[in-house]
Amino acid sequence: MTSRKILIIKSSSMGDIVHALPVACDIKKHFPDCELSWVVEESFTNIPRLSPFVDKLVVTAFRRWRKHIFSSSVRKEILQVRKSLGQAHYDIVIDLQGLIRTAVVARWTGTQSVGYSRENIKEPIAAHFYSRTLDVSKRLPPVLRYRTMAARALGYSIEDEPLHYGLKVRAMLPNNVSVPYAALAVNTSRAEKLWPAARWTEVIRALAADGIMSVLFWGSAAEKQYCDQIAASVPGKAVVLPKMSLKALAEVIAGAHCLIGVDTGLTHLGAALGVPSVGIIVGTSAELFSLVSEAACSTVGDNGVIPQPEEVLAAVHSVTERSARSS
Repeated sequence: MTSRKILIIKSSSMGDIVHALPVACDIKKHFPDCELSWVVEESFTNIPRLSPFVDKLVVTAFRRWRKHIFSSSVRKEILQVRKSLGQAHYDIVIDLQGLIRTAVVARWTGTQSVGYSRENIKEPIAAHFYSRTLDVSKRLPPVLRYRTMAARALGYSIEDEPLHYGLKVRAMLPNNVSVPYAALAVNTSRAEKLWPAARWTEVIRALAADGIMSVLFWGSAAEKQYCDQIAASVPGKAVVLPKMSLKALAEVIAGAHCLIGVDTGLTHLGAALGVPSVGIIVGTSAELFSLVSEAACSTVGDNGVIPQPEEVLAAVHSVTERSARSS
């Protein structure tokens, strides 16, 4: 099987899409002549675009569509996506998401679809929409789960194959920032995953003592307020960047001396880009959501275990030293 049309569905959220990107590399390694398409929500289109192994995007907008479902323009948009999927004539569709809405998208293609079994899927009803289901455990870390799912669906093995993201990003130095700088992903959509501001302050001060400026990112008014609070406690040592697109954020992260962040999409993106990265786990499982990278990375903390600044700084020194030795 050489010339195939393969569709991957992994539409949200940011961290989940990042975790799924090695699948694109795996598929292209085994089927180099295939046309690989990817279903993604409109808010996250810049993430699969980072992969040179993804040929085409299919953009959905379920988050927006739900709010205006009775609008004629929205219904027209949905019908157009459905029509284009049906006319694409994919050979196989692999749903790595496992939601009812993504299973519906798989059904829209009118071709063979593969998804998780009822016992291992987030929304069990979705399992009834697929042509074939596979028992790929939901207890596996996401990167391994997605790679395993695609490998089993397409009939190849990843047992002896190393992880590879292969993302292509050109580093960008933001205005008013000097090198070296640390990228800090302090925000997350869930409050229980936040690390206390006072601990971020200690880390920023320690980095500044080593001549490393810190840059902070935000995506909402509440997130900006949290960044401003942290930066105000360390005058001249941290810069709160303006709101940026995901593409621009990736470019800033790519140029960082290191990345430190809570369990959020930007932190996992830093690890995927090969930036020396430290993940801070507070309200999720370290077993499932530790950073996964081809480069030096580390994860501290666990669900209910809040790491101290000293642990984070020790991890930063470890990953940057390992990165320097390997370069």
